[in-house]
Amino acid sequence: MDTRKKLINSAKRLFSKKGYYETKVSDIVADAGLSQGTFYIYFKSKEDIFKELVKDMSEKIIRLLKEYASKEDDIETIIKNATLDFFRIMYEEKPIAYIFMFQLIGINEEFRKLYFDKNRRVRELLNNIVKKGIEKGNFSYKNAENIVNILMGYVRIVYLEYLLKDKASLDEILNMVNEGIDVILKGVKT
Repeated sequence: MDTRKKLINSAKRLFSKKGYYETKVSDIVADAGLSQGTFYIYFKSKEDIFKELVKDMSEKIIRLLKEYASKEDDIETIIKNATLDFFRIMYEEKPIAYIFMFQLIGINEEFRKLYFDKNRRVRELLNNIVKKGIEKGNFSYKNAENIVNILMGYVRIVYLEYLLKDKASLDEILNMVNEGIDVILKGVKT
């Protein structure tokens, strides 16, 4: 494993275990079995390596949505499966996501920018998926932007309240999301 990757893996492990504020650069290099000077060859600061972890997490989500956006399956299946896979990824990334959302995004302009940039990219990809569904006649409601807002709002609530805050199990979250996406896409009918 290359040196940069060792540092990233150690940082992820320590941030996940100790939190952002309790993890020091000296902890990261000790865990990686490297010298402190080596850290600064690859990263400027603890904040810099944490940004790398956030970017990696965001890129996983963007790659996932790009893959689903290119599929020609049933649109409801695409949306549901993409959302379920999103939660699987975020469950694995929970400690880093928690630090990002609850400790850093409110105090660091660069982290806020990363958050809004990722949301913009997710919105664009989801909008493309929904528009494809509208064109194919999968939705009687034709406002793609509102459909995307409803989907993203629901996902954000489950993500923040159940995945990051509530400590629900992955199975509980996936069952909730599966049912919730059905309600959003099929409506609440008697």
